[in-house]
Formats: sequence, C-alpha cells, structure tokens
Amino acid sequence: MAREALHQQQARNYYVLLMLTDGILTDMDQTIHTIIEASELPMSIIIIGVGNADFADMERLDSDDGLLSIGNRRAKRDIVQFVPFKDFVNVPVDRLAAKVLEEIP
Repeated sequence: MAREALHQQQARNYYVLLMLTDGILTDMDQTIHTIIEASELPMSIIIIGVGNADFADMERLDSDDGLLSIGNRRAKRDIVQFVPFKDFVNVPVDRLAAKVLEEIP
C-alpha cells in the first residue's frame, strides 16, 4: 500500500507500521536496506521493545543521531521510532502514547 502511494502525485494516505519485538534481529543489514527503501514512502515505523533484552540494534534503527545508512545508501528521512516499553511500565499511559507518536509527522 505505502509503495503504491509513492506513485500518486500527492500522497492521500500515510501509513504507520507498529512492531513489537523482544530485541532479537536476525538480519540487521537487510533490515537497514529495507528501512532505507521505505524512507521514500509515506510511512513511519514504530518499534516497541518488550522485555529486558539488549535493544541496541533497535536504537540503531531509530537513528536519532543521524540518518540510517549502510554502505553508500542513506535514508531520506528518519522513519523509525523505538520505544522500550519497560521505561513506561509505571508511568501514565499518555506518556507512552506521546513517546510512541513523537516522530510521526
């Protein structure tokens, strides 16, 4: 759907992919390539980390310190927002919602 919207003169729809993860990523390079391709589409990706795993890979995908890149390819924009759920267990739900939606245009 999001790829079809790219071919429209004006995007009428914006897509949000919500992913829940335990932090295990089996193919980081392929994931980065896919996100870089998707950065041209009218979409955002929200990743919520559940559990106590090491979420370093998810933080890298979030790319708050610079656009995601691999080799000579670079994302057009930051489309990933990573939120570790454990940071919001004992806080009001509106804080979690605000963090999750923080980077959605």
